[in-house]
Amino acid sequence: MPSPLTRTQRSRALRIALRDAQSIGPFSIPVVVGLLAGFGASFVVDAVLYELVDTPWRQFLDAAVFAAVAAPVWLAVQRPDVRDAHDTIAWLNAWETERWQHELGRRLSALPRAAPELLDSLPDTLGLRPLRVELLGARGEMDEAWQRLEQLPVDTAWQRFERAALEEWLLWWTDGPPQVPAMRAALAEVDDPERQLAGRAMVAAAEARRAAVTGGDVLRPLAALRPALGDRPRRYAFSYQTGVLISVALIGIIASLAVTVTAAVIR
Repeated sequence: MPSPLTRTQRSRALRIALRDAQSIGPFSIPVVVGLLAGFGASFVVDAVLYELVDTPWRQFLDAAVFAAVAAPVWLAVQRPDVRDAHDTIAWLNAWETERWQHELGRRLSALPRAAPELLDSLPDTLGLRPLRVELLGARGEMDEAWQRLEQLPVDTAWQRFERAALEEWLLWWTDGPPQVPAMRAALAEVDDPERQLAGRAMVAAAEARRAAVTGGDVLRPLAALRPALGDRPRRYAFSYQTGVLISVALIGIIASLAVTVTAAVIR
């Protein structure tokens, strides 16, 4: 019987599961294939232009060719369901962050649950009480988290859904019984279209978290919701493709230097 996960392992489980979905050991297949293709193309171009173009212009061309080849290959090898799952998580995280920014009246640099220390300076207002419960769970202060949860209002359909979602959140940390069916039942009463969509994303994330700690399919629930989101992930946060392009552009600069050094040594 496997040993229980530590809190640190549990907090990282979903991120690691998404990464491992297309990896061999520590190596991400799309990253490796894309970078190798870009590096190879850059090396060929450098060899062709060696007698024709002086530095630093040849290095600029090397970097441009690297990016032009590596990014499409990286994205082509990328599993669509992994990309869709990332988009769903990115949108949900951005939606939640904007919600809490509105309640706090100031900008947040990251999703609050990623920084549980925010709890120490969190105002004790009605609108922020659900966030307080979430952060207490993330910090492992379960007794107070359950006490605070019992005090949350359940007057509206959204409040009832949020309470079910927070129950699932706290039980997930302690490997308790899933409350996903209760979340779905409460969500059925929510009329607001945007909150209905956010609730569906929360349900999918809860299913993915459960799967991440039990060895199940973390991609299915998240990827299945992606078509319903439309262009929202691109409005709220960088899309997966944008992140790849930025990464490749930065690596391209390093690759052009590596090609230059390698070519000089070989010659």
